[in-house]
Amino acid sequence: MNKNEINTSLEEFCRKYLSPSADERDDVSKRFKQLQDILPGNEIFQSGSFGRETAVSPVHDLDVIWVLPESLHIVGSELLAKAQGQSIFFDVKEPLESLAVMLEEGYRKLGEQVKVDHSQTHSVNISFPDKEAFSIDVVPAIKSGRENRYGDDLYLVPEIQKMGHRKWQEIYKSHDGKLSWVLSDPKGYMKQSLGLNQNPSYRKSVKFAKVWEKSCNAGLEGFELKSFHLELVVGNIFSQNKGINFYDAINLFLKNAETWLARPLLPDMADKSVFIDSYLDEDVGGYQRLRIADFASKTLEKLQAMLLKNNIDELYLLLRQSLIAKSPWHFAPEAKKIGITCQIERRDRFRNSTNWRRIKNNLPSYALQSINGPKPMASGEYIGKEYFLLFTPAVDGLDYDEIRWLVVNNGMPALDMARIGGWRGNEFHFCEEGSNLREEHTEYPGMHWVDCLVVKNGTCVGYGRFYVGITDN
Repeated sequence: MNKNEINTSLEEFCRKYLSPSADERDDVSKRFKQLQDILPGNEIFQSGSFGRETAVSPVHDLDVIWVLPESLHIVGSELLAKAQGQSIFFDVKEPLESLAVMLEEGYRKLGEQVKVDHSQTHSVNISFPDKEAFSIDVVPAIKSGRENRYGDDLYLVPEIQKMGHRKWQEIYKSHDGKLSWVLSDPKGYMKQSLGLNQNPSYRKSVKFAKVWEKSCNAGLEGFELKSFHLELVVGNIFSQNKGINFYDAINLFLKNAETWLARPLLPDMADKSVFIDSYLDEDVGGYQRLRIADFASKTLEKLQAMLLKNNIDELYLLLRQSLIAKSPWHFAPEAKKIGITCQIERRDRFRNSTNWRRIKNNLPSYALQSINGPKPMASGEYIGKEYFLLFTPAVDGLDYDEIRWLVVNNGMPALDMARIGGWRGNEFHFCEEGSNLREEHTEYPGMHWVDCLVVKNGTCVGYGRFYVGITDN
């Protein structure tokens, strides 16, 4: 395949499997409209990746900025003047509690069951029991009295929004529950993103970078890339290379990884003295960044190998391989290859329509047992959908701290049924509580596998793989 054909195929892959579906977009729009109806007269707007149109499917959350009402008499320009360049600290516990009450009452009137949580101290979180794994985070903001280059307001927001959980907890405790507030430019970043979107390859490239980032982060220890950082790295590529296509942009993104990992390079649009990528310095020895650069190099090899392939199936196979996480634990030279057994059992048990033995279509008990289980399964064997799988590693004689599992799905059915989330392979799962077992279930046709890693003192001392084939019935 030539480069143009590859680029077209990869862009179509991103459009179909990475971008939020029409149903997801409609649901987010509906949820935001509800919020507007509940908070009439309040200034709220979408921010985050959905607001910038760079969100990846599945959509787990929506970030919303809530501008504190003028009735609270909190003036951003006065706060900045008093601070004289120092940190700004104050508490918004009472405004957030009032907001939570308004939200609870508003959703009750709409007949919508929600959970409203303001225990985070820096925002109010709204979760929906009927929409598992989706929530809205409402973040307070204060107009700073300053404007961005587009003429929009700059805001003061809790600094917590820009830092890791552990770091903000330390700051919060050291200032008696008062939050540190910093300048932010959510509207500026949205307008910048919309401008870059004039090249239709931009959004697709950002989304691929975010999916790649999740797989990359799974192979790191005590450090993670931030998706907004990568979004800005990709944005710079498109700003500096007008008309660039997806394939070339991702190649540049991966090829230049050592450069954008070396040191903070991206000043915040709201405050040029602050760098979006300053968190890179938290990797003091640079060891995790070496891992990231290596993962980028391996992915780049896969992308360039596409030029030697003849069809889309071969292309997608390389894509699948490039998005499988690497182990964050080094393998010991004497790492033991372990066996894995698997017991299967149908989720919805097959039953005869009657217990009368003489009915022609009834199955004997041994046949029902063969269908329903529980029964053992061999690695590489094919079974149908709707089975529970229970994997057990043979770890007798091994001294270990923990056991982790990587689940990898392959093929087009997983993508067609669950979009990019169907492929998995980007997270090292824990065992079931109180055991060394891992439970999964069959859903997507194809040949998939689970890897088991046995870890001691940060080193993998045992490893095994089990293949599971799933038929389309």
